[in-house]
Parts: sequence; structure tokens; C-alpha cells
Amino acid sequence: MTNPSLIFVLCALVAGISLLLCILAFPIGTSLRVLDIPDERKVHRNVTPLMGGITLCLAVLPIWIGFYAESGIEYAKMVLIAAAVGVVSVLGILDDRHAVRPMTRIIVSTLVFIGLAIWLPDFNIRILDFQLFHFRIGLGSFPTAVFFTVLCCVGLLNAINMADGKNGLVISLCLGWLALLMMRAPVAMMPAIVFTMVSLAVLLFFNLRGSLFLGDGGSYGYGCAIALITIMTYNQPGTHALRAISADEIVLMFIVPVMDAFRLSYSRIRAGRSPMSADRNHLHHHLQNRFGWPGGLFIYLVLALAPATVVFLA
Repeated sequence: MTNPSLIFVLCALVAGISLLLCILAFPIGTSLRVLDIPDERKVHRNVTPLMGGITLCLAVLPIWIGFYAESGIEYAKMVLIAAAVGVVSVLGILDDRHAVRPMTRIIVSTLVFIGLAIWLPDFNIRILDFQLFHFRIGLGSFPTAVFFTVLCCVGLLNAINMADGKNGLVISLCLGWLALLMMRAPVAMMPAIVFTMVSLAVLLFFNLRGSLFLGDGGSYGYGCAIALITIMTYNQPGTHALRAISADEIVLMFIVPVMDAFRLSYSRIRAGRSPMSADRNHLHHHLQNRFGWPGGLFIYLVLALAPATVVFLA
């Protein structure tokens, strides 16, 4: 059995480390050269540290590993997941610092997910179960399942990264997704979800004040954690259904940022540009222009989270 007192103490530790890192964000960001500098596209006023990946790697992942080592619950599996999240987060931090080429980021993250799929066979999605529409799609052999699983993870990672353009947006999305997953995730994964949410809550406070940004390290790292937790939840049996979470429920969770990423990529390719190039054509930009901010943030979160929340609570 999991010790609630231990989880409470570790949550306090995550919060304390996260708070310290956020208070010291500017000197840390300056020393590590992970700063967002305003230019003609980035319209924020001040040089801003990019702290999401650093907070995840220093405040969350060590607690993950320490907790599961102490409790013995799913230890090997959770260490592999934490390692994958850490590698992807470091990749994002390197991009924050050196502007890593988009194709390099895609290749490295793909290799990480392939490695995880090989080491954790139960990580792979072999059957798509659509509960709302009552049908199943078999994905066949092991290579096909690996390909589909990796494609979903890499696609979601890049969709989350592309959505990260306004204060509070991606952090709030991550908190909402994790809250939904808490309704269905296996007991063994609950501590990891709670520790991650605590760090995100601290980051959100400072992010909304404009003191720091999530950065690619944060959007990639937290996005990777959510992708892996979602798949591990999907592959668990449900209490009242075949699976803890169905394929159509997952689609509803992520459809807004994923479809916006598809729209952006298509429009950029049609314009003869790279699908990974930057512009101000994101959904959050249009909502900001129409409703301002945080009005646009509220509308985005309603669009992205309300449909899945209704289905989860039904």
C-alpha cells in the first residue's frame, strides 16, 4: 500500500524545489543560457528565463524515481518512463539554448519512443477500442503497433510544443489533462501524476506573472510525460469498460492542439514554407486578437478540455 504521508511530504518537496527554482529563474536561466529574448515575432517586453524543462528534471523526475524505488511499485517501468521523459526534456532544453534543428528533435524523440516501445512491450498500442462508437481496430503485428505508438507520441509532442505561445496556455492544458487522467489512471501511476501537477501549479503561478516561460524543455518534457501516462492508462483494464480510457476519449482530450498543428502545417506547406517555421497563425493568436488575454486563454481551455470532461464524467 502507498503511504499517504510519504506522498504528502514528497509533494511538499516537489513544491519547495520548484518554488526555489522559479524564484531563482533569472540567474539560473542566465547561467545556463536558456533565455527568451524579444524580437519582431516575440512581443513580450523582457528577457525571460525558460524554466519548464529545468524544473521537471530537478524537481519532479528525481522524486518520481526516489518514490518508486522506495515503494517498489512498478519500479522498473516507472524508471524507464522517467528516463524517457528526462531525455526528451533535455532535448528541449538544448533547443532552448542552441535552437536545435526541428528534424533533429523529431529524430531523437522518435528514437526515445522506439527504445521505450522495445523495452516495455505493454507500452505499445495494439488495438484501438472506441467505446463511444462500439468498434475496434486491430493494429496487427509488433512493428505496426510500435510505428503507430511512436507516431502518436511524436505527433502529440510537437502539437503541444506548437501550442506553447501564450502565458498559461500549455501549463493549464497539462494540468487539465492530468486531472482527467487521474479519474482513470491505475493506482500505481497516481503519485507520478500528483508530483507532476504540483510542479506545474508552481510554474503556472510564475508564468502568469510573466516571470518565466515553459520553453521547449518544458513543453517537450511535460508533453512526453502526459503522452506516456495516457498510453499506460489506455493499456490498463477499466472498471466499467474494456479499458481504463478509450481511444475516442483520448482523441477528445487532445484534438484541439493536434488539429491546430495539422492546420498550421498544411497552411505553411501551401505557402511554400517549412511546417515547423514560426508565425502568428496559431489558434491562440486568433483567440487573443478576438477576445484578448486571458479571455482567449479561457476560451481555448473550454474548447480543449470541456468535451473530454463531459465524456469522462458521464
